[in-house]
Amino acid sequence: MEPEESYRRIFDLLKKHHEWFIDAIPLIASENVTSPAVREALVSDFGHRYAE
Repeated sequence: MEPEESYRRIFDLLKKHHEWFIDAIPLIASENVTSPAVREALVSDFGHRYAE
């Protein structure tokens, strides 16, 4: 399987998961579902910072 095909398959599966999750109610207390604002911040430079 070519890398491009693998990436496309992974992203297709992620898209399906996200579509499913929109209509789901997560009942596992340990799950941490972040807001869109938090997800946006994590893909920025702030996602690689830490505090001591």
